[in-house]
Amino acid sequence: MKQYYLDTSVLLVYTLASGSEPERYEMVQHVFSLIEAEHINAMTSFYALHELYLFALEHAPDFEIGTAYGKEAMHQILQTKIHLMPLLSRMERKINERLFQMLPDATDLPHVISAKIWGCDGIIAYDDHFSSMTDVLEYTTPDMLVGEFTPRDETTQ
Repeated sequence: MKQYYLDTSVLLVYTLASGSEPERYEMVQHVFSLIEAEHINAMTSFYALHELYLFALEHAPDFEIGTAYGKEAMHQILQTKIHLMPLLSRMERKINERLFQMLPDATDLPHVISAKIWGCDGIIAYDDHFSSMTDVLEYTTPDMLVGEFTPRDETTQ
């Protein structure tokens, strides 16, 4: 069974951006159904949860509402069958960062390094810059992943 790392962009749609991203939300719901049915293994990290929390703070009208939204979003994630991986040690980061030199956004390094050292086959995200490192980790969107698990209509083949 494949194991995937869920990027913050997917967690955001699942929690805080479900109303503003209805089409993406539908696909992300399918991904979480696959996780809950144990068709795929999924993990994320404290890095992603921290980014989720920061997003809630940055987009709320005030700090109190932001912390409430952030805590609820993290609670929603932690109630699923997603494995939560710890922060990287300095050594883990140093040893592995050279594998991902081609990644255009250095803030995503902790995500891809976590995915690699915890044995993920790929990363599920809505950030296509992850496609620059497919020689190390597979990149897929929720839509692409759901398409792999959706039976094809034989009349359209």
